Amino acid sequence: MSVNRILDYPLKNTEICLNDWNCQIDVVDEFDQILDLLSKEDNEGTLLLPYWAYLWESSIGLAEHLSDNSTILTDKRILEIGCGYGLPGIVAAKVGAIVTFTDFEHDALQFARHNSQQNDVSADTYVQMDWGTPCFQKRFDVVLGSDVIYEEKNWDPIIELLYNLLVPKGIAIFSEPKRKNADGFFERIQKNGFSFKRTTRSISLEEKTIEINIFQVKHAEC
Repeated sequence: MSVNRILDYPLKNTEICLNDWNCQIDVVDEFDQILDLLSKEDNEGTLLLPYWAYLWESSIGLAEHLSDNSTILTDKRILEIGCGYGLPGIVAAKVGAIVTFTDFEHDALQFARHNSQQNDVSADTYVQMDWGTPCFQKRFDVVLGSDVIYEEKNWDPIIELLYNLLVPKGIAIFSEPKRKNADGFFERIQKNGFSFKRTTRSISLEEKTIEINIFQVKHAEC
């Protein structure tokens, strides 16, 4: 996978200040201006928007949460779904986790690899994957996802992924910007044998302050 491929995009560097280091993330610049260029239709004519190309506030909130709670990550096998630019996974790798980055979009994985390299961290692998059809025979200690529950059609595939890929005493950590429909996802989580606890943190980005919910999910019997 060639890092040079990302140079086809206008780039800007964003510095994310964490506990004891500053994470450098290269992202697509002028996202709004190139939105039409990056959008495409699937085989059924449904418009697919390039969600991966925006640095979501939820990923920053999750990265900060992981930086503050790094002991739950060290030496653990981590799966990040919908990784985009890879920020949460990079934080996990920085503290010694074995990280597998996954995203449906090939270009997102190129950015995740590039951003990992420029922060001097190494990942286990980068896999192009639809979370509705995961392609792993192994299980993971931690599943990470930032802003992946915004559409109800994603809920059941993600819950199924947790059943199939999370170790019995593993955890999943999701972040989302207090969307109204998030309650529905976590009600469904509980009906499917999982429990969760929620915390909220405020993050600042480009002179904005946004509240992000962090949910830690585990099998209810654990």
